[in-house]
Amino acid sequence: MLFRLEEGPEPLKKLRENPPPRVVLCLGLKSSGSTWLYNVAIRILKEAHPGKGAVAAFFADNSAMIPEGAEKAQVLVIKSHEPSKTILFLTRFARGQALVTAREPRDSVASLMQRFGHSFESALKDVREGGKHVMALARERRTMTLRYEDGFPDKERTVDDVAAFLGVKISTSLRRRIFRSLTREAVQKKIRTLHAGETDPNAFDPTTQWHPGHVGDGRIGKFKSVLSAAQQKEIAAATKEYAKKFGYARPRKK
Repeated sequence: MLFRLEEGPEPLKKLRENPPPRVVLCLGLKSSGSTWLYNVAIRILKEAHPGKGAVAAFFADNSAMIPEGAEKAQVLVIKSHEPSKTILFLTRFARGQALVTAREPRDSVASLMQRFGHSFESALKDVREGGKHVMALARERRTMTLRYEDGFPDKERTVDDVAAFLGVKISTSLRRRIFRSLTREAVQKKIRTLHAGETDPNAFDPTTQWHPGHVGDGRIGKFKSVLSAAQQKEIAAATKEYAKKFGYARPRKK
């Protein structure tokens, strides 16, 4: 028996009314502004898909971390630092997009040690492994990469840039509301409300992914006053290819 593909305007109408699900993966080196970007993406995509439960946003490094019921959403916004092959397959199979953030690896290590109390060894491991994933994803066509040093979280136009990348038209007033809700001061206030009395720096809000110590000082080059010369050298050796890829390679001494 032969099956015939249905043709005509009706199927196209149904497709427009029920578009295939999309996936947006937010990936970044730890302490590189990826959580800020994740929250921007959520706000923008909820504007384009206003229905209840239409946008499912969550953290997942592997398939076991995908929350129950997520398959019912029209859009999955997945935040990750070390995505498994399954998460990457899901993103690629859905012809998904990726928002990627990069930062000077020595500053990332210093920030993790300062704000979350991580040991040098633990922070180095996170940055070394996370850097490999960031590099791999940044090479793909459907990826937008932002560098922390360019100050993207402090620029209102970043919201417009992300909306354009996601194919969503937003008004000037919405752009301003999104940006103002995610300034350093606004996020700090939000965190105080979410984590009142919380003492664990690694606790997080499941909706926004904000941690108690999430907002740092934004200082560039902080590693100079936090890390020893030996630690800086160890990070440079462990992240050589990453540093070269994103313009953090140190010039050779003459």
